[in-house]
Amino acid sequence: MSTPDVKELLIETFRAPKDLARRLIAMNLPLQARLIALGAVVAASAALGTLAEILFAFITKIDLGAVGSPLPMAVVQGVLILYGAFAMVLVGGWFGGRGRYADALLLMVWIEFVLMVAQIVQVLIMVFFPLTSVVVSLAVVGLLFWLLVQFTAALHGFTEMVPVAFGVIATFFVSALIAGVLLVSLGIVPVPVAGAGA
Repeated sequence: MSTPDVKELLIETFRAPKDLARRLIAMNLPLQARLIALGAVVAASAALGTLAEILFAFITKIDLGAVGSPLPMAVVQGVLILYGAFAMVLVGGWFGGRGRYADALLLMVWIEFVLMVAQIVQVLIMVFFPLTSVVVSLAVVGLLFWLLVQFTAALHGFTEMVPVAFGVIATFFVSALIAGVLLVSLGIVPVPVAGAGA
């Protein structure tokens, strides 16, 4: 797609997100193109996240230690997108939805791209107005939730938005709980011990 096409899609994302989701699905892109897009947005987002960390440390004069490689962040983001598409299809299917995984993956990749654009705006705001970065971060989280609800409804053809919103919230908390249990079980996150450090 050309730059004007991407700009048009970004504008439509905010004006009519469900129509935009249907438009993306109707493109019927091959799986290879979807996977290439996934790799591109994950790599760019991870690099941008590393840059934001460096800028934050420079502006606030807070020592965050050595900046790590963006590779682990890219891997985590890639896994989250793949899982997010799976959860979008699975949970929606429980309630009568018939969305395909390939389409859910495309929508999740687009959400990541939109969030990356929002992150660029956040970095620019942080440079000139550091104290507002927290507010912008909350706005980005709200944007993520809003797009997930809109795109999930479009993927499955749902018309009632409130149940979809509750489904997205419930899926998020259950997924976070399962991830926490797995991380503790694998020893990646230590189990807190009562009285430790006393």
